[in-house]
Amino acid sequence: MSASPTPELFRSFPELRERLPWAPLSRATPVHRLARLESYLHHPDIWIKRDDMTSPVFGGAKARELEFVFGDILRRGCGALLTFGAIGSNHALATAAFARSFRIRAILALYGRRASPHAERVLRLEHDLGAELHRVDGGPGGVWRLLRSCFAGSSPQNDSRLPYVIWPRQAALLGTLGFLNAALELRRQINIGVVARPATIYLPAGSGAAVAGLALGCELAGIDAHIVGAMGPESRCLQPRRLASAASRALRQRSRRLRLPAVRATRVSLRKDTDRDSMRAQHAQGLLRDLENLDLDAAFGARAMAALMADCRDGSAAGPVLFWHTSPADLFASHPRATTDALPREFREFFIAG
Repeated sequence: MSASPTPELFRSFPELRERLPWAPLSRATPVHRLARLESYLHHPDIWIKRDDMTSPVFGGAKARELEFVFGDILRRGCGALLTFGAIGSNHALATAAFARSFRIRAILALYGRRASPHAERVLRLEHDLGAELHRVDGGPGGVWRLLRSCFAGSSPQNDSRLPYVIWPRQAALLGTLGFLNAALELRRQINIGVVARPATIYLPAGSGAAVAGLALGCELAGIDAHIVGAMGPESRCLQPRRLASAASRALRQRSRRLRLPAVRATRVSLRKDTDRDSMRAQHAQGLLRDLENLDLDAAFGARAMAALMADCRDGSAAGPVLFWHTSPADLFASHPRATTDALPREFREFFIAG
């Protein structure tokens, strides 16, 4: 993997290099202006941060959110990991993709959501990446198979380790550190003059880690920007200020020199769309494709862009405006082999029932 050899967090605080495990999943991403969108919206200074280019393995926000998680996995020498997620979630898919790149066995404990063609494609891709799929909301049989898989090969005789467990809150907390590092990366790009200092930053809220990390990082970097996180109607986002506070405590334990300020209440706002707002997201998705040749995922990226466009139109978006593009590249074209018939029975039944 081609990645930045030294995170900006370690450049600013070298003592953290030995005290904070990190793996090179992501690389510094470029920024540029969206000139055609500026003309369309009659709003000057709209920029984009191309985090869709973070990694050739699995681009987007997940590369940043998982680099400290995988740093801990590699430091502990674990040969297997267990993580949790909804069927079709980007977190589970990204974890499987990065685990394969490090030759780590990935066990995915998944629970049902709404059956959809996208969820089915994600499951097929996870299977193709070699992940073990277990549905944990389909009765005790699925949970038993998951436990049996976790304990397989673990015994005192061969000194095998149990899988490293990525708990949801732990993943969000360490993901916050990844985006704190991203804010310091943005500061460097501002200082060398490749991007204007933003007054407003729009991005998908997801788990809350990206919003929390950017808010905390902007406080640390002296970037006085308001962070707008866009959520879908079914999003369950952890409170960014609580995540930022937890990340501050974790870093202070590792560095006496690090002084992280509290995130101000005016720094962050979350927008939760309803199903009726999906038309705005579809319009934003098509417009960015036509104007700037950029692909946004409908569930997250298009909603954040729709919020940006609405605020630019009504004059409430203080400029310069930065859109943080976190949509991952489409992996399905490079992994077309698996079929639904190859999935475990409980997943085939899920889609038949749906």
